[in-house]
Amino acid sequence: MSDRIFQAVYWTSILVGLLLTTAVMVLGLWVINERPKEVDVKVLLTVILALFTGITWISGTVRARSARRENARTLAINSANFTLQVDNEFNSDRALLNRHGAVRFLAEQRHVPINCEYDISPYRTDPSNLWYGLPSDLIDLFNYFDWLGFLTSERSNAIDQEVVGQRLGPWIINYYDMCRAEVDDVQENYPDRWVYLEPLYVGLIDMRKRWYAYHREPLPRFDEDEERAAWLQREHVRSHRALHSSFIQTTNLNPPAHWHGNADDNIEGD
Repeated sequence: MSDRIFQAVYWTSILVGLLLTTAVMVLGLWVINERPKEVDVKVLLTVILALFTGITWISGTVRARSARRENARTLAINSANFTLQVDNEFNSDRALLNRHGAVRFLAEQRHVPINCEYDISPYRTDPSNLWYGLPSDLIDLFNYFDWLGFLTSERSNAIDQEVVGQRLGPWIINYYDMCRAEVDDVQENYPDRWVYLEPLYVGLIDMRKRWYAYHREPLPRFDEDEERAAWLQREHVRSHRALHSSFIQTTNLNPPAHWHGNADDNIEGD
């Protein structure tokens, strides 16, 4: 039940309860003033029972609202904790290696210059063995985004979509936009794959449009080639955070001795 519907039901219930209680009190005062005879005892008992019912009605309605608020607060806390786990997973060593391979692939496809003197993508797919034009790194990312789509769907409702959009929206939107044709090919041949991916993408786009409409700002163009190229270059820098990880060392992908990182390693955002 949406919050608007619940509020309407809540205030309607309060009004009904107040009207019932008021009517019973008026009837009770009338019975007292009339000094009922013995036959009127049943009426008096009915008035008392109706008054009790009205008070119970109002009390139950208030408790229902309090319970809803508590559930909403608990859901928000759980959603925040879950989102932190999602964020940690997306920035884990393995995910960073996947993102590095995905960026290198997309940069080559779009002829975007990427100056990378060290290949840290152990999962890269041979160009002759792509799956509907997608390497394994992008497949893993879309599997992950589809899972996020399920968690934010009405079926699961484990995470609020706005929370995911605030933290991972730019990545989901950019990767999906640049691979839309390939994703469509996959879904045309495998309709059960990534069924929650497009609804998540559409929801994030709508959320972005609502934000700009609310603030009366012009919606910027994020789909231009220059914007995409700049984003890929920033994403490439971010993916190199895995260079000093223990995962790199355990897979014998040791960075060169002269690599010490640079200020760009701390670039955040989309």
